[in-house]
Amino acid sequence: MCTPNVIEKVRKRISRRNLIKGGAASAAGIFASGCGSEPKAKLNNTPPDSVSFNRVVDLTHTLHPEFPAWFVPGVEHKGGTKTFLPPAIVEVERVMKFEEIRVNLNKVSYWEHVGTHMDAPSHFSEGSTVDKIPVEDLVLPLAVIDIKAKAERDPLALLTLEDIKNWEKKNGPIPERACLAMNSGWANHVKTPKFKSLNSEGKHQQPAFHIDAIEFIKEERNVVSIAVDTFSFDNLHSPESDVHYSWLGDERWGIEIVNNLDEVPALGATVVVGQPKIQGGSGGPNRVMALI
Repeated sequence: MCTPNVIEKVRKRISRRNLIKGGAASAAGIFASGCGSEPKAKLNNTPPDSVSFNRVVDLTHTLHPEFPAWFVPGVEHKGGTKTFLPPAIVEVERVMKFEEIRVNLNKVSYWEHVGTHMDAPSHFSEGSTVDKIPVEDLVLPLAVIDIKAKAERDPLALLTLEDIKNWEKKNGPIPERACLAMNSGWANHVKTPKFKSLNSEGKHQQPAFHIDAIEFIKEERNVVSIAVDTFSFDNLHSPESDVHYSWLGDERWGIEIVNNLDEVPALGATVVVGQPKIQGGSGGPNRVMALI
């Protein structure tokens, strides 16, 4: 139940612009998330004083059967002592056709971890599945750290603790309950071989997070999510998936293969993650938007 002071605080968060743009539904969602769910004990769930925006940037790549994926569909992959045959990246089967019965209905199947997608805690731990992530955690302040210059020189560039410190000197501390995104410029290569940058052994090379940076934002900053414009939070500098195990194992989540980070500011945008609420899911493709 909402107390009068909570209701007033939420009401102030809804700008007149948002109300005009169909904000009644947004208002209902804000009231529901603010009054109907319990915050995580370890994170400060205090909402921002206001959320308003003038434009929306789509941070999502369009998913299609030829979209680059970690594994090549139909080519046997060996992992440790096991092998498996990766399925198609995404398949859309027309079950009902408009030209026949004036109704379109498709059956869609896809990998969970393809395209612009979420890694839920359960992807690399026994933590929460996507349906258990609180809805208020899917709307967050967005902070973007640009490492394009060094990524251009080195496909295995890392977002380091030094990068975070330099960003904070210009912008102040990473906002409370933020999504921290790495902009390596890799989204611009999604249609070229450089997106995978395979080395002589056929292994992917792409920018990623340094584990020291991850430990810092876990312990010293109140960051809810991370995001990268590449295949993975890790690269060959952490072959044991250190970042995945540390971050997801701490009941946090992230987004991989985001798009259009050049179109959002380093600070000041709000990210909205439209994650399908599938029971037991370890992740999945989503629609990610930045409100500016």
